[in-house]
Amino acid sequence: MSARTLARFLVRLVGVPLVFAYLTLACGVAPAAAATKYAKPPVTSHPDRAPSVPGSPSPLARVSRTPEAAPAVPRADGSGSGWTHDLAPLLSGGGGTNRISFAQFVSGDIVVVLDPLSITGHAGLFDRRYYVNINSYAVISANVSPANGVQREQCLKYRASDRAWGLWVPSEANHSAAARDFAYRRMGKPYNILASKADLSSFYCSKLAWAAWRYTSGLDLDADGGYWVWPVDLINSRYTRVFGYWS
Repeated sequence: MSARTLARFLVRLVGVPLVFAYLTLACGVAPAAAATKYAKPPVTSHPDRAPSVPGSPSPLARVSRTPEAAPAVPRADGSGSGWTHDLAPLLSGGGGTNRISFAQFVSGDIVVVLDPLSITGHAGLFDRRYYVNINSYAVISANVSPANGVQREQCLKYRASDRAWGLWVPSEANHSAAARDFAYRRMGKPYNILASKADLSSFYCSKLAWAAWRYTSGLDLDADGGYWVWPVDLINSRYTRVFGYWS
């Protein structure tokens, strides 16, 4: 049994405070160090202020790139990609590869992917109920294809970036199923990259994961508290711990 699996079992059995005390006494390390296997990336600079006028284009909407034939990256429906016209794929990247495995993930865990072609990266919330293998549609996220809105995405999609992180929230691990259920109940809500974090009528990928934990555990996983919560903000949050990294 891995240390992470043991920690989760103990959390659910006796509660977070007792587990942290045990880890500190028995292992001689602080809880954060015991729960973290991989270093987090440095905080990156990114625009995080609201549009100056409600409804005005954000700086992200002014990104200019000539459409070109995209590489064959699996989409949420498992098909290859065609032409890159949508803002969401342009922002999230998808020009690399990694070997992420979802075997360690449990419901409510967060997956974040980044690559050099990415402006924002991409994020999703894992749902173990739908997982069989890498081809399963077991990640809840918000995107623009194959439909616009919150949907279940294929795990294989998350191998199409240079780097991938698996995150969990050890201090509120007992809310992981509730976070998953929050995200699942938003299935079909429209995608909107300009939506504020307070607007629960529409979502983008990392906002969905953020909201799922915010409105179930009370924790704010946005590392810098800006207008947007970017995928990298979830990695850099003081409440998340990295249990897996793939490149």
